[in-house]
Amino acid sequence: MNAIEVALVLGSLLSVGALWAVPRAMAQNASAAITAGVLALVAPAAALWLLGSVAVIPLLMRLGELAGRRGAVVIFCSALLATLLIASREIEGVAGQPIALVGGAYFTLRHVHVLMEWWLGRLSIPSIAAYARYHLFLPVLMVGPIHRLPHFERQCARRRWSADEFFSGAERALFGLALAVVVGGYLHARLIDLLKAHELFALSPFLESWIFSALDWVRIYITFSGFTDLALGLSLMMGLRLEENFDRPWRARNLIEFWTRWHMTLSHWCRDYVYVPIAASFRAPVIGVFAAMLVLGLWHETSAYYILWAFWQALGIVLTQLYLNREDPLRLQRLPALAKSVFGPLAVLIWLSGARPVLETALEVLIP
Repeated sequence: MNAIEVALVLGSLLSVGALWAVPRAMAQNASAAITAGVLALVAPAAALWLLGSVAVIPLLMRLGELAGRRGAVVIFCSALLATLLIASREIEGVAGQPIALVGGAYFTLRHVHVLMEWWLGRLSIPSIAAYARYHLFLPVLMVGPIHRLPHFERQCARRRWSADEFFSGAERALFGLALAVVVGGYLHARLIDLLKAHELFALSPFLESWIFSALDWVRIYITFSGFTDLALGLSLMMGLRLEENFDRPWRARNLIEFWTRWHMTLSHWCRDYVYVPIAASFRAPVIGVFAAMLVLGLWHETSAYYILWAFWQALGIVLTQLYLNREDPLRLQRLPALAKSVFGPLAVLIWLSGARPVLETALEVLIP
């Protein structure tokens, strides 16, 4: 863990104590104040970015509602947020420091969630104080989940002390920290680097890249799900049960099922705010799939590789759906249950990890 991650965890633990120490009416305000202070300490630009957007967006929503221009406000704010996110990555690349980016990818999507729900008439304009409490929640700031405002407010309203939930959250947080730092860190710093250094795979560069890509997918899952467990465990210690982010994705039988189990709050966000409206507008689910995966890819990184990555994953989803629409031409459903439980996840991993060698080879051809 780096210094910023350590500071965020320590700040979250301070928030846990503050929430139960102060009067109930002040608890969420205290948590938000601690979050703002910690973020200002470790990433001042990110704090300015978040606090400024928290103050401005509800005001713009109110002006848009008075003027009858909800759509214009949503488009303007979403475009501005996306531009700031992309720009922050460029600044980071020049400065070499994670100054502006801390939490930016996550609170950008939270902003768009609120804007879209308001546009669709499912959410009223939040007060600036309520909006600040929603965004300034330290455990989920850097790694998610991308929790939603109505659910968060319901959890805050229902928050009660429970020793069982507190210690269950502590257990999950400790387990997640160990999983992310010890197991995930070992895979990254020891096992994978050792294999690369000693060239244990006497294979072609293409196959070697494929194998290391598969190992990276496993490592990412261990590390990311570990940090998610840490975030959700700390939230539960505060009395808040937030949305889950993973549902045993490596038990998925096909690629479509995998993306419904992997980083679920992001997948659901792309489904609700990209896939559904675009598929409905064009009356073409395929276009919706490609658009959703493109947004998902660019959310991770703004690069030519992730544009191609998005098309690769969308192609896999389309091919999977075409296969499922047929009457099992490969007769996979006739396999024994144990064989299906192994074949399905293995096929998913092969496709996911195949993106790196295939796309890197394509980029070498297209951009010598």
